[in-house]
Amino acid sequence: MFRNYLKGDLRYFIWNKRHTILSILTVIALCSRAFSQSDDSSISKKIDTLIQNLYSREQFNGAILVTMNGQIVYKKAYGRSDFEKNVPFSVTTPCYLASVSKQFTATGILILVDKGLLSLNDALNKYFPDFPRGESITITQLLTHTSGIVNYEELGIDNPRLTNREVYKSLVSHKTLQFQPGEKYDYSNSGYVLLAMIIENVSKMSFSDFMSKYIFGPLEMTHTFICTSPVQKPVSNAYGKFGDESDKIGNTTGDGGICSTVEDLLKWDQALYSSTLVPQSLIKQAFEPVTLHDGSKSFYGFGWMIKNDNNKKIVYHTGGSGGYRTYIERDLDNHNTIIILTNIENSPRREISQAIENILKNDRYELPKISIATKMYRIRNDQGIDSAIRFYNVNKANDHGEYDFSEQELNLLGYKLWSVNKIDEAIEIFKLNIVAYPSSSNAYESLGEAYLNKGDKNQAEVNFRESLKLDPANQDAIRMMKKIEEGR
Repeated sequence: MFRNYLKGDLRYFIWNKRHTILSILTVIALCSRAFSQSDDSSISKKIDTLIQNLYSREQFNGAILVTMNGQIVYKKAYGRSDFEKNVPFSVTTPCYLASVSKQFTATGILILVDKGLLSLNDALNKYFPDFPRGESITITQLLTHTSGIVNYEELGIDNPRLTNREVYKSLVSHKTLQFQPGEKYDYSNSGYVLLAMIIENVSKMSFSDFMSKYIFGPLEMTHTFICTSPVQKPVSNAYGKFGDESDKIGNTTGDGGICSTVEDLLKWDQALYSSTLVPQSLIKQAFEPVTLHDGSKSFYGFGWMIKNDNNKKIVYHTGGSGGYRTYIERDLDNHNTIIILTNIENSPRREISQAIENILKNDRYELPKISIATKMYRIRNDQGIDSAIRFYNVNKANDHGEYDFSEQELNLLGYKLWSVNKIDEAIEIFKLNIVAYPSSSNAYESLGEAYLNKGDKNQAEVNFRESLKLDPANQDAIRMMKKIEEGR
């Protein structure tokens, strides 16, 4: 009797203890979730404050999506996709990805590898027998920008109607490699144009159909498509650094050509953690640095730049064409993702992403610097070029870190003035840039071009020679010197 009582009492005690433990665990879980939601809310508010500031400073217009531990903590759009018609930019507004397209091209190649239709070690001449030195260039080297093939933009053929086939013909005619394949890294859009052509060659499908069948369709990326013609132009218009409409996009594919949304790019991001498209063993190769002939590492994988951070693995890529500026970053260890799509050129994506990274780590961040070129252009329009130059000199002498005084700022302003037929003003800006950056080959080459446009061949030649003295491989300066010599 006493023993039975003890058993019953013991059973009650054990049940009551279990019930108490379960209750405590439930409370802890609910509190943890509440704290997590509170943390997410705080992060979301901090990101929103950042983006609101950037929007008010005219440094952001578009959509941003951020995940932390695989969960969305921020998704929002600011501004307009069409300024003239006052059409809002939304999270479903497609934007031209430009070079962010390269990771899709690279995955297309990996899909063909998985199907056994090609090898990463295949030589280029297997697919294009007439390509100069094609026997010494591998698909891997095309993927990693280590092939030595010149960037077609340096051949003076770049224009909105340029096709892959025209790029190919120019590369074959050029013949010369920039360096021995595998010797070093040199970013080249040409390699990715060739990769798109290889995809078409092997699959017997157009690049657009291949992407739709093997990537966009399976991932239900319903707002993603190849965009290379006016009929297919992205929903968002784009605007240049100085506010003018600048939505011209290239007609080439592989190096660019894809339009997408932040929501579709999240589907893409999540798929890369699985084997939905290709096995993880292949996907992981895309995120590994390549070893060059001298044993050093190049931190560009297959369509992804790789941050050299020993503590965590982060891959990313930028894109830019016309006024479109895009960015995707993936923290592979923590499943944190930052996706930025904007339709204004004056949008500092890298600085924005760094600020968001700091917010996710609960660190302080700095706002990106304001474009001095944009500010000067407005002053020039209101008060004249002398006032704009005076503003530059005063603020550069008393630099408080507010404005961006990098070399490209004055270079872009000079070309903008040139484009509106203010060549004398452009020359003054290019001269100002040489004073600021006397060791820049590009600064002298730009001034030389402006003088040549004005008809002053003597001053043009002086500046082209100085440009080549600083950088003998400057293709634009070489081409311009040939033009002057042929005209004698």
